[in-house]
Amino acid sequence: MANIQRPLRIGILTFLCLWAWIQPAGAEWYAGGYGGLSTSGSLKDVTMSQLGQRLAEQQFPQANEVLNASGRGTLTQTFKTSDVSLKNAAIFGGKIGYFFTDEKLPWLGVELEAFTTNPAIKAQRLDTTHDITYQPNTPASAAQCQPPNPLPNCPAFALNRSTLDLQESSLRVTTVAVNVIARYPGTVFQPYVGVGGGAFYFSSSNGSIQSRQVYPGLNLLGGARVLITEEWGIFTEGKYNLANVTNFDPAFGLSGMYSIFHLVAGVSFHF
Repeated sequence: MANIQRPLRIGILTFLCLWAWIQPAGAEWYAGGYGGLSTSGSLKDVTMSQLGQRLAEQQFPQANEVLNASGRGTLTQTFKTSDVSLKNAAIFGGKIGYFFTDEKLPWLGVELEAFTTNPAIKAQRLDTTHDITYQPNTPASAAQCQPPNPLPNCPAFALNRSTLDLQESSLRVTTVAVNVIARYPGTVFQPYVGVGGGAFYFSSSNGSIQSRQVYPGLNLLGGARVLITEEWGIFTEGKYNLANVTNFDPAFGLSGMYSIFHLVAGVSFHF
């Protein structure tokens, strides 16, 4: 939990500073809660550095031999897979914010929100491409490196294509974000769009992939609010999140671009 406490504290402190800055002038405040569905989630452009390194060392064991007459070498490798699909999941969250109505900018606002969802990693078969280069520290002569039986201290290259069966793994993503909001300030109907950034806390406690990490990410949103009274409103909202996950777990070294869409509905109170 230490990994998420620092971004959460920073987000809360930022919001309180903004609140103190605008408080003397006044503003239109609101708070709301929502729930809905996270869908179409995936990790794109996936690489698995730790798994790739282990497989490369199995294929070229001389890379780890003690430096001797044969020479120890250096491995460079890239292990890529097809997109990793995530399950649909429930999402819950809340937000608090304000619009600069008294500053003659009723269309502009800022909000702090937090939400959580658990789009587990599906059990799936991935297509893989493994590109390996072995370069010995003391390479043999060109004549000694001719097929069919080159020496262990000969440069070598490999391009392996295969599949990988990935077991299901739990995944929870908790986000704390600060958003800038633009709306149509109607008395009843208020469509709006927003863009923000924040901290995305990824945690997985069972399955093939297990770890806890925090990454920065993008939060895009758009929706519409209907004011039932001057104080109470209901809203629907679509949200899109993007975060670059790097070397997430020690077993696979999972990296990829987290991409997911959320559809939510909620209630807001204006004061």
